[in-house]
Amino acid sequence: MSPFSLVQLEQRLRFFLPAARLQAVRESADGNINQTWILQLAGTCSPPKAVLQRLNPAVFPDLPALMANFRRVTAHLAQCRAARPDTPEFPRLWQNPQGEDALFDEGGALWRLTTYIGPSRTLVRVSAPQAAAAGSLLARFHRLMQSLAPEELSDPLPGFHDTLAYLARFDAISAKRTPINAAEEFCLESIARLRPLACLLNEGQHARQVVHADPKCSNFLFAPATDQALSLIDLDTVRFGFLLHDLGDCLRSCCNPDGEDADNPRFDAEAFAALIRAWLAEGGQSLLLPDDREVLLDSARLLIFELGLRFFTDHLDGDRYFVCRFPGHNLQRAVTQFRLHTALMQEEGSLRSILAQRLKRLSSSPEA
Repeated sequence: MSPFSLVQLEQRLRFFLPAARLQAVRESADGNINQTWILQLAGTCSPPKAVLQRLNPAVFPDLPALMANFRRVTAHLAQCRAARPDTPEFPRLWQNPQGEDALFDEGGALWRLTTYIGPSRTLVRVSAPQAAAAGSLLARFHRLMQSLAPEELSDPLPGFHDTLAYLARFDAISAKRTPINAAEEFCLESIARLRPLACLLNEGQHARQVVHADPKCSNFLFAPATDQALSLIDLDTVRFGFLLHDLGDCLRSCCNPDGEDADNPRFDAEAFAALIRAWLAEGGQSLLLPDDREVLLDSARLLIFELGLRFFTDHLDGDRYFVCRFPGHNLQRAVTQFRLHTALMQEEGSLRSILAQRLKRLSSSPEA
Protein backbone atom coordinates (compact mmCIF):
# COMPACT_ATOMS: atom_id res chain seq x y z
CA MET A 1 0.00 0.00 0.00
CA SER A 2 1.31 3.44 -0.95
CA PRO A 3 2.28 5.75 1.94
CA PHE A 4 1.06 8.71 -0.13
CA SER A 5 -2.46 10.09 0.20
CA LEU A 6 -4.65 11.17 -2.70
CA VAL A 7 -4.05 14.77 -1.65
CA GLN A 8 -0.29 14.32 -1.87
CA LEU A 9 -0.54 12.62 -5.25
CA GLU A 10 -2.74 15.42 -6.56
CA GLN A 11 -0.17 17.96 -5.35
CA ARG A 12 2.50 16.15 -7.37
CA LEU A 13 0.19 16.01 -10.38
CA ARG A 14 -0.54 19.73 -10.26
CA PHE A 15 3.17 20.57 -10.29
CA PHE A 16 3.15 19.27 -13.87
CA LEU A 17 -0.45 20.05 -14.91
CA PRO A 18 -1.62 22.95 -12.70
CA ALA A 19 -5.22 22.84 -13.92
CA ALA A 20 -5.62 19.08 -13.52
CA ARG A 21 -7.79 17.46 -10.88
CA LEU A 22 -7.53 13.89 -9.73
CA GLN A 23 -10.56 11.64 -10.13
CA ALA A 24 -9.15 8.17 -9.46
CA VAL A 25 -5.81 6.44 -8.85
CA ARG A 26 -4.59 2.92 -9.51
CA GLU A 27 -1.21 1.99 -8.09
CA SER A 28 0.86 -0.44 -10.11
CA ALA A 29 2.01 -3.47 -8.14
CA ASP A 30 4.44 -4.69 -10.81
CA GLY A 31 7.51 -2.60 -10.04
CA ASN A 32 10.34 -3.88 -7.86
CA ILE A 33 12.16 -0.53 -7.63
CA ASN A 34 10.03 2.58 -8.28
CA GLN A 35 6.43 3.49 -7.44
CA THR A 36 3.96 4.08 -10.25
CA TRP A 37 0.37 5.33 -10.29
CA ILE A 38 -2.08 5.44 -13.20
CA LEU A 39 -4.04 8.68 -12.76
CA GLN A 40 -7.58 9.24 -14.05
CA LEU A 41 -8.07 12.99 -14.38
CA ALA A 42 -11.39 14.67 -13.64
CA GLY A 43 -13.80 16.31 -16.05
CA THR A 44 -12.60 17.36 -19.47
CA CYS A 45 -8.92 17.41 -18.59
CA SER A 46 -6.52 16.69 -21.39
CA PRO A 47 -5.00 14.16 -21.15
CA PRO A 48 -7.73 12.03 -19.46
CA LYS A 49 -5.03 9.75 -18.03
CA ALA A 50 -1.37 10.10 -17.08
CA VAL A 51 1.32 8.09 -15.32
CA LEU A 52 2.91 9.47 -12.14
CA GLN A 53 6.17 7.94 -10.94
CA ARG A 54 8.42 8.29 -7.92
CA LEU A 55 11.99 7.19 -8.70
CA ASN A 56 13.91 5.51 -5.91
CA PRO A 57 17.03 7.53 -4.91
CA ALA A 58 18.45 4.52 -3.06
CA VAL A 59 18.75 2.61 -6.35
CA PHE A 60 19.62 5.30 -8.88
CA PRO A 61 22.78 7.16 -7.78
CA ASP A 62 22.36 10.11 -10.18
CA LEU A 63 18.72 11.00 -10.78
CA PRO A 64 19.44 14.14 -12.86
CA ALA A 65 21.60 12.03 -15.20
CA LEU A 66 18.87 9.42 -15.37
CA MET A 67 16.34 12.07 -16.38
CA ALA A 68 18.72 13.46 -19.01
CA ASN A 69 18.91 9.94 -20.47
CA PHE A 70 15.14 9.55 -20.33
CA ARG A 71 14.65 12.84 -22.17
CA ARG A 72 17.13 11.86 -24.88
CA VAL A 73 15.74 8.36 -25.37
CA THR A 74 12.09 9.43 -25.46
CA ALA A 75 12.88 12.36 -27.78
CA HIS A 76 14.68 9.97 -30.14
CA LEU A 77 11.74 7.57 -30.14
CA ALA A 78 9.30 10.43 -30.74
CA GLN A 79 11.39 11.57 -33.72
CA CYS A 80 11.31 8.02 -35.09
CA ARG A 81 7.53 7.93 -34.74
CA ALA A 82 7.16 11.33 -36.43
CA ALA A 83 9.22 10.07 -39.38
CA ARG A 84 7.39 6.73 -39.54
CA PRO A 85 3.88 6.73 -38.03
CA ASP A 86 3.84 2.91 -37.87
CA THR A 87 6.53 3.10 -35.18
CA PRO A 88 5.14 2.02 -31.77
CA GLU A 89 4.24 4.73 -29.29
CA PHE A 90 6.55 5.13 -26.31
CA PRO A 91 6.15 7.22 -23.13
CA ARG A 92 6.82 10.96 -23.24
CA LEU A 93 7.39 13.45 -20.42
CA TRP A 94 4.89 16.11 -19.38
CA GLN A 95 6.35 19.55 -18.67
CA ASN A 96 4.75 22.24 -16.52
CA PRO A 97 4.28 25.79 -17.89
CA GLN A 98 7.79 26.67 -16.73
CA GLY A 99 9.24 23.82 -18.82
CA GLU A 100 10.08 21.64 -15.79
CA ASP A 101 9.62 17.87 -16.08
CA ALA A 102 11.07 16.71 -12.73
CA LEU A 103 10.17 17.38 -9.11
CA PHE A 104 12.46 16.47 -6.21
CA ASP A 105 10.77 15.88 -2.85
CA GLU A 106 12.17 16.40 0.63
CA GLY A 107 13.48 12.82 0.72
CA GLY A 108 15.54 13.23 -2.44
CA ALA A 109 13.21 11.16 -4.61
CA LEU A 110 12.35 12.37 -8.10
CA TRP A 111 8.78 12.60 -9.38
CA ARG A 112 7.79 12.78 -13.03
CA LEU A 113 4.62 12.59 -15.11
CA THR A 114 4.55 10.67 -18.39
CA THR A 115 1.96 10.02 -21.04
CA TYR A 116 -0.45 7.14 -20.66
CA ILE A 117 -0.44 4.68 -23.56
CA GLY A 118 -3.69 2.86 -23.83
CA PRO A 119 -6.07 1.38 -23.29
CA SER A 120 -3.48 -1.17 -22.28
CA ARG A 121 -2.54 -3.73 -19.66
CA THR A 122 0.65 -5.12 -18.14
CA LEU A 123 1.20 -8.84 -17.57
CA VAL A 124 3.49 -10.59 -15.09
CA ARG A 125 3.28 -13.82 -17.09
CA VAL A 126 2.55 -14.32 -20.77
CA SER A 127 1.34 -16.94 -23.23
CA ALA A 128 3.30 -18.05 -26.29
CA PRO A 129 1.43 -15.61 -28.61
CA GLN A 130 2.13 -12.79 -26.17
CA ALA A 131 5.79 -13.83 -25.96
CA ALA A 132 5.93 -13.61 -29.76
CA ALA A 133 4.45 -10.12 -29.66
CA ALA A 134 7.01 -9.08 -27.04
CA GLY A 135 9.85 -10.53 -29.13
CA SER A 136 8.71 -8.67 -32.22
CA LEU A 137 8.41 -5.36 -30.37
CA LEU A 138 11.79 -5.85 -28.70
CA ALA A 139 13.44 -6.31 -32.11
CA ARG A 140 11.78 -3.12 -33.35
CA PHE A 141 13.06 -1.30 -30.28
CA HIS A 142 16.58 -2.64 -30.88
CA ARG A 143 16.52 -1.43 -34.49
CA LEU A 144 15.26 2.00 -33.42
CA MET A 145 18.07 2.26 -30.87
CA GLN A 146 20.72 1.55 -33.50
CA SER A 147 20.44 5.15 -34.69
CA LEU A 148 20.96 6.59 -31.19
CA ALA A 149 24.66 7.18 -30.57
CA PRO A 150 25.81 5.57 -27.27
CA GLU A 151 27.92 8.61 -26.40
CA GLU A 152 24.72 10.66 -26.09
CA LEU A 153 23.79 8.68 -22.98
CA SER A 154 25.33 8.32 -19.56
CA ASP A 155 25.19 5.06 -17.61
CA PRO A 156 22.09 5.29 -15.37
CA LEU A 157 23.09 2.25 -13.30
CA PRO A 158 26.85 1.66 -13.23
CA GLY A 159 27.52 -2.04 -12.81
CA PHE A 160 24.10 -3.14 -14.07
CA HIS A 161 24.37 -6.60 -15.67
CA ASP A 162 27.97 -6.91 -14.47
CA THR A 163 27.53 -10.47 -13.27
CA LEU A 164 31.10 -10.79 -12.02
CA ALA A 165 30.60 -7.70 -9.84
CA TYR A 166 27.35 -9.19 -8.49
CA LEU A 167 29.27 -12.36 -7.66
CA ALA A 168 31.99 -10.39 -5.86
CA ARG A 169 29.35 -8.61 -3.78
CA PHE A 170 27.65 -11.91 -2.99
CA ASP A 171 30.98 -13.44 -1.96
CA ALA A 172 31.68 -10.54 0.39
CA ILE A 173 28.24 -10.64 2.01
CA SER A 174 27.98 -14.42 2.27
CA ALA A 175 31.56 -15.10 3.41
CA LYS A 176 30.66 -15.57 7.07
CA ARG A 177 27.05 -16.58 6.57
CA THR A 178 25.86 -20.09 7.40
CA PRO A 179 22.58 -21.13 5.73
CA ILE A 180 19.72 -21.10 8.22
CA ASN A 181 17.22 -23.14 6.20
CA ALA A 182 16.92 -25.44 3.19
CA ALA A 183 16.04 -22.59 0.82
CA GLU A 184 19.24 -20.71 1.65
CA GLU A 185 21.28 -23.90 1.30
CA PHE A 186 19.71 -24.54 -2.11
CA CYS A 187 20.59 -21.02 -3.27
CA LEU A 188 24.18 -21.32 -2.09
CA GLU A 189 24.58 -24.65 -3.87
CA SER A 190 23.02 -23.24 -7.05
CA ILE A 191 25.35 -20.24 -7.08
CA ALA A 192 28.40 -22.45 -6.57
CA ARG A 193 27.33 -24.66 -9.48
CA LEU A 194 26.32 -21.90 -11.91
CA ARG A 195 28.96 -19.25 -11.25
CA PRO A 196 30.98 -20.11 -14.44
CA LEU A 197 28.06 -18.58 -16.38
CA ALA A 198 29.21 -15.15 -15.19
CA CYS A 199 31.99 -15.17 -17.81
CA LEU A 200 29.72 -16.15 -20.72
CA LEU A 201 30.05 -12.89 -22.68
CA ASN A 202 33.66 -12.18 -21.71
CA GLU A 203 34.96 -14.34 -24.54
CA GLY A 204 34.38 -13.87 -28.27
CA GLN A 205 32.81 -10.97 -30.12
CA HIS A 206 29.30 -10.07 -29.02
CA ALA A 207 27.02 -7.34 -30.36
CA ARG A 208 26.80 -4.18 -28.27
CA GLN A 209 24.50 -1.23 -28.82
CA VAL A 210 21.96 0.90 -26.95
CA VAL A 211 19.61 -1.62 -25.30
CA HIS A 212 16.64 -1.53 -22.96
CA ALA A 213 18.46 -3.57 -20.27
CA ASP A 214 15.27 -4.71 -18.47
CA PRO A 215 12.80 -6.11 -21.05
CA LYS A 216 10.89 -8.42 -18.71
CA CYS A 217 7.32 -9.20 -19.68
CA SER A 218 5.80 -6.71 -17.21
CA ASN A 219 7.59 -3.87 -19.05
CA PHE A 220 5.56 -4.49 -22.19
CA LEU A 221 2.13 -2.92 -22.63
CA PHE A 222 -0.44 -5.21 -24.26
CA ALA A 223 -3.80 -4.37 -25.79
CA PRO A 224 -6.69 -5.09 -23.39
CA ALA A 225 -8.40 -7.86 -25.35
CA THR A 226 -5.75 -9.16 -27.75
CA ASP A 227 -2.16 -10.42 -27.65
CA GLN A 228 -0.82 -7.31 -29.41
CA ALA A 229 2.17 -5.62 -27.73
CA LEU A 230 1.69 -1.86 -27.86
CA SER A 231 4.78 -0.43 -26.21
CA LEU A 232 7.90 -1.09 -24.17
CA ILE A 233 8.08 1.00 -21.01
CA ASP A 234 10.40 1.54 -18.01
CA LEU A 235 13.11 3.22 -20.08
CA ASP A 236 15.26 4.24 -17.10
CA THR A 237 17.74 1.43 -17.66
CA VAL A 238 18.37 2.17 -21.38
CA ARG A 239 22.12 2.07 -21.85
CA PHE A 240 24.96 0.84 -24.03
CA GLY A 241 25.32 -2.89 -23.46
CA PHE A 242 25.23 -6.42 -24.79
CA LEU A 243 22.33 -7.24 -27.07
CA LEU A 244 22.21 -10.73 -25.53
CA HIS A 245 21.55 -9.28 -22.09
CA ASP A 246 18.28 -7.95 -23.49
CA LEU A 247 17.33 -11.06 -25.41
CA GLY A 248 18.34 -13.37 -22.55
CA ASP A 249 16.31 -11.39 -20.01
CA CYS A 250 13.26 -11.29 -22.25
CA LEU A 251 13.47 -15.08 -22.70
CA ARG A 252 14.00 -15.56 -18.95
CA SER A 253 10.83 -13.65 -18.15
CA CYS A 254 8.51 -14.51 -21.04
CA CYS A 255 9.27 -18.25 -21.01
CA ASN A 256 8.32 -18.63 -17.34
CA PRO A 257 4.51 -18.99 -17.50
CA ASP A 258 4.22 -19.48 -13.74
CA GLY A 259 5.70 -16.14 -12.67
CA GLU A 260 8.62 -15.03 -10.51
CA ASP A 261 7.14 -16.28 -7.22
CA ALA A 262 6.31 -19.81 -8.41
CA ASP A 263 7.37 -22.74 -6.27
CA ASN A 264 8.01 -24.98 -9.27
CA PRO A 265 8.41 -22.83 -12.39
CA ARG A 266 8.46 -24.25 -15.91
CA PHE A 267 10.47 -23.08 -18.89
CA ASP A 268 8.02 -23.00 -21.80
CA ALA A 269 9.57 -24.31 -25.03
CA GLU A 270 6.57 -23.07 -27.04
CA ALA A 271 7.03 -19.53 -25.77
CA PHE A 272 10.78 -19.78 -26.44
CA ALA A 273 10.17 -20.83 -30.06
CA ALA A 274 7.57 -18.10 -30.56
CA LEU A 275 9.70 -15.31 -29.10
CA ILE A 276 12.86 -16.31 -30.98
CA ARG A 277 10.99 -16.65 -34.26
CA ALA A 278 9.33 -13.24 -33.86
CA TRP A 279 12.50 -11.44 -32.77
CA LEU A 280 14.47 -12.81 -35.73
CA ALA A 281 11.64 -12.14 -38.20
CA GLU A 282 11.35 -8.52 -37.10
CA GLY A 283 14.97 -7.80 -37.92
CA GLY A 284 16.90 -9.31 -35.06
CA GLN A 285 18.89 -11.42 -37.51
CA SER A 286 20.70 -8.32 -38.73
CA LEU A 287 21.85 -7.50 -35.19
CA LEU A 288 23.45 -10.80 -34.17
CA LEU A 289 27.14 -11.58 -34.53
CA PRO A 290 28.29 -15.17 -35.14
CA ASP A 291 29.41 -15.58 -31.51
CA ASP A 292 25.98 -14.40 -30.34
CA ARG A 293 24.31 -17.27 -32.16
CA GLU A 294 26.57 -19.76 -30.40
CA VAL A 295 25.49 -18.70 -26.92
CA LEU A 296 21.99 -17.35 -27.48
CA LEU A 297 20.27 -19.99 -25.34
CA ASP A 298 23.00 -19.67 -22.72
CA SER A 299 22.23 -15.95 -22.46
CA ALA A 300 18.86 -16.91 -20.97
CA ARG A 301 20.69 -19.16 -18.49
CA LEU A 302 23.01 -16.26 -17.63
CA LEU A 303 20.16 -13.85 -16.91
CA ILE A 304 18.30 -16.42 -14.82
CA PHE A 305 21.46 -16.98 -12.78
CA GLU A 306 22.17 -13.26 -12.49
CA LEU A 307 18.70 -12.38 -11.22
CA GLY A 308 18.66 -15.27 -8.77
CA LEU A 309 22.06 -14.16 -7.51
CA ARG A 310 20.83 -10.57 -7.07
CA PHE A 311 17.65 -11.62 -5.25
CA PHE A 312 19.59 -13.89 -2.88
CA THR A 313 22.28 -11.30 -2.20
CA ASP A 314 19.60 -8.73 -1.36
CA HIS A 315 17.98 -11.27 0.96
CA LEU A 316 21.28 -11.77 2.79
CA ASP A 317 21.83 -8.00 2.90
CA GLY A 318 18.53 -7.18 4.57
CA ASP A 319 16.30 -6.56 1.53
CA ARG A 320 17.74 -3.15 0.72
CA TYR A 321 17.27 -3.07 -3.06
CA PHE A 322 14.14 -4.86 -4.29
CA VAL A 323 10.69 -4.06 -2.94
CA CYS A 324 9.48 -7.02 -0.88
CA ARG A 325 5.79 -7.76 -0.46
CA PHE A 326 6.17 -10.21 2.43
CA PRO A 327 8.98 -11.48 4.72
CA GLY A 328 11.33 -13.77 2.82
CA HIS A 329 10.15 -12.55 -0.59
CA ASN A 330 13.65 -12.11 -2.00
CA LEU A 331 14.60 -15.60 -0.86
CA GLN A 332 11.55 -17.06 -2.58
CA ARG A 333 12.33 -15.09 -5.73
CA ALA A 334 15.89 -16.44 -5.74
CA VAL A 335 14.70 -20.03 -5.30
CA THR A 336 12.27 -19.55 -8.19
CA GLN A 337 15.04 -18.36 -10.52
CA PHE A 338 17.39 -21.22 -9.67
CA ARG A 339 14.56 -23.72 -10.14
CA LEU A 340 13.74 -22.02 -13.44
CA HIS A 341 17.30 -22.71 -14.55
CA THR A 342 16.81 -26.38 -13.69
CA ALA A 343 13.58 -26.38 -15.70
CA LEU A 344 15.39 -24.83 -18.68
CA MET A 345 18.09 -27.48 -18.55
CA GLN A 346 15.43 -30.20 -18.54
CA GLU A 347 14.25 -28.77 -21.89
CA GLU A 348 17.75 -28.01 -23.17
CA GLY A 349 17.75 -30.56 -25.98
CA SER A 350 14.50 -29.39 -27.51
CA LEU A 351 15.40 -25.71 -26.99
CA ARG A 352 18.73 -26.11 -28.78
CA SER A 353 16.99 -27.98 -31.60
CA ILE A 354 14.42 -25.17 -31.97
CA LEU A 355 17.18 -22.58 -32.01
CA ALA A 356 19.32 -24.52 -34.48
CA GLN A 357 16.39 -24.80 -36.88
CA ARG A 358 15.64 -21.09 -36.70
CA LEU A 359 19.29 -20.13 -37.16
CA LYS A 360 19.70 -22.60 -40.03
CA ARG A 361 16.83 -20.92 -41.83
CA LEU A 362 18.45 -17.62 -40.96
CA SER A 363 21.82 -18.63 -42.44
CA SER A 364 20.16 -19.74 -45.70
CA SER A 365 18.19 -16.50 -46.01
CA PRO A 366 19.57 -13.89 -48.44
CA GLU A 367 19.27 -11.31 -45.63
CA ALA A 368 21.48 -13.30 -43.24
